Parts: sequence; C-alpha cells; structure tokens
Amino acid sequence: MHVLAGPSMVGGASVLKYPPSISRSMQYVSGQVLTPAGFREGHVGFEDGMVMEVGSGRAKENVAEGIILPTFINAHTHIADYVVPVDLSLTLAEVVAPPNGLKYRVLARTPESRQREAIALMSETMFRKGVSGFSDFREGGVEGARLMTSAKWARPSVLGKPRAPTFDREEIEELLKITEGIGPSAITDWDYEELRELSEFVRSRGKRFALHCSERIREDLDKVLDLQPSFLVHMTQATDADLERCAQLDVPVVVCTRSNMFFGMTPPLARMVRKGVTVALGTDNAMIALPDLFVEMEFAGRVLRQQGLDRLDCVLPMVTSHGRKIINQARVIEIEPGRPCDLMVVRSKHGDPLTDLVLRTAGEEPLLVCADGKTWRVTR
Repeated sequence: MHVLAGPSMVGGASVLKYPPSISRSMQYVSGQVLTPAGFREGHVGFEDGMVMEVGSGRAKENVAEGIILPTFINAHTHIADYVVPVDLSLTLAEVVAPPNGLKYRVLARTPESRQREAIALMSETMFRKGVSGFSDFREGGVEGARLMTSAKWARPSVLGKPRAPTFDREEIEELLKITEGIGPSAITDWDYEELRELSEFVRSRGKRFALHCSERIREDLDKVLDLQPSFLVHMTQATDADLERCAQLDVPVVVCTRSNMFFGMTPPLARMVRKGVTVALGTDNAMIALPDLFVEMEFAGRVLRQQGLDRLDCVLPMVTSHGRKIINQARVIEIEPGRPCDLMVVRSKHGDPLTDLVLRTAGEEPLLVCADGKTWRVTR
C-alpha cells in the first residue's frame, strides 16, 4: 500500500511526496498543472517512471516548464495504412471498403518488413506528440495483428480483424490470444447472424468488441447495439435518437474529424456533446491523417464552434479520460504521488491553457513526454 507523506515545505512550497525522502536523481517539471479543479501553478517531481512529488510553486531546477497534463490516447487508428499512397480521386468506399478497397490491395502487396517500419514510425511519432496509447483496428488476421509488436513507443491496444467477414472460430481464438479484442468494419460488410455469433464469442472470452458504424450511410442502430459493442467509431450519419441511445446505454463513440471531413462528411460533434455521448477522438487511416491528436483536437474544437457550441472544455476529456475508457483503462488521470508517471509538458503560450492546448498547439511537439517508463524530451 502506498502511503503519502504529509504536507511539507520545499523551497517555500506546499508539497506531497512519495516516498518521504527525495532522491538525487529526481527530475522536476513546473508550470500549470492539470488538476481535478482545473489548471493550477505547481510542479511535479518524478523518478524511475513514478510520480514522487506534486506541489504548488515552481521547483528550483526543471527539465521542462509549461502546461503539465496527462498523456493522450488515440482512440481509433489504422497506422499500417501509412504505406498506402493517397489517391484524391477515389471515394471512401474505393479507398477503405473491404475486401478490394485501395488500402487492402496495397497492404496485400506490401512486405511485412515495410509494414513493421511504418508501425514503428507511427508509434514513435505518436509518443513524440504526447500519445501514450492507441486503439488500432488491425487488418490481416493473425499475421497482421502480430506486426503490431513493432510499436515500441506509444503502446497499442489491438483489435484484430479476421481475413474474411465470416466467423471462423479457430481464427478468432488465435486472434484473441494476441489482441484485446475484435474490430470488424461494419455490419453492412457481414452476414448479421455471423456477426452476432462473433460478438457473443468475443465477449464470452472477456475481450472487447467494437465496430465502425453509420459512416457513409445510417445503419440500423438497434441491430448494432444488440451486438453489445464496447464502443462505436464514426457515427457521422447518426440521428438524434441514435445518439440518445448511445448516451443512455453508455456506449462511447470515437470521432475521427479529419478523416471524415476528407471524404466530405462532418461529424455531428456538438449534437453528440449535447446528447451526453461519451466522445473520444481518433485519427483513423494514417495515409489520410497522421496520428497527431493536437491537430485532431484543433479540428474538433473548430467544428464544435461552427456547430454552435461556444465552449471547448469538452475537448480535452476526448483525448484523456474518454480515450482511456476506449482502451479499457482506468479513467482516473490525476497526477499524484505514488502513481506511474504519465504526463507531458507543452510549451505555454501564456493564455488560457485549455484554449491554448485545443487551438494553438497543433504542429508542435511537447517539451517532454513521460509514460510507461519511457521519456521523450526535446533538447536545446
């Protein structure tokens, strides 16, 4: 059991420490720290992948200074798609629909070594942009799912996909040994009874089942929800009644704003927020949108404004607590002594930190990212 020392004074500041002694190898960051009550001036000390100290006031020596907040979760990706060249003349179905869409043809002829390189690069890119974990819908059956071991920086939560839209018990058993669950494309690509059988089997093994829904056309949400999905992706064509049902049943929705807009569809983000849907953000196919959640947040914030929502406080949870719900991780994200170090430091613009994070940070890398025992730091 972790026991926190009582408040003490270090450099004139009130702090909580774990353990009571301060190691010489402790590193500090200072600035505006995200707390349950909002952003507060303070500092965080960490060592060997653990938060050791949190307090008010600036530390004397800091490895980074700025806005301090938990890392992000990219709630929906297809990062191996980075190997696919973009063809601007193709429709959504022509690019991504199985089994003969452009991406499937390119992936089929791309050597595994090249796909591994792409996965490794995208994982590193995400970590450098403050993303500690991501949920990837991985095509290619068992062989495709195994390629995700190449993701060494941002950690993958893999939802595998069978090679064909049929329920092959033996294939699914093998997939579930190496993945967190199964992520089919959409109910329109399957025989519904086979999809139902697949869903029941996956959930009976304690794994997650999720799928794309109502992206190009509105799909029968009652049939989708009867499959008891852990979450849904897209819902660009959802009605108000659809969104109310998702909110009532606490089925989260992952929105991929840039990907949707690339194909001429704007997600009903403001309606989702107003209906009480748990919304997370993903970046979707890596040949269309690189997995940068700061850019995705900015798009989401501007879409919300365009749709009449005059606040941005709903955006940050989409990439922090809501993203963690998607990958079945605890949603508690407070930076506290005794917890694993899971934070980043973003350069301050000296304005409102929330507005600056959502609207004025795209294109930058955090000054420091620390998660899962790994640290990435910008050096000058």
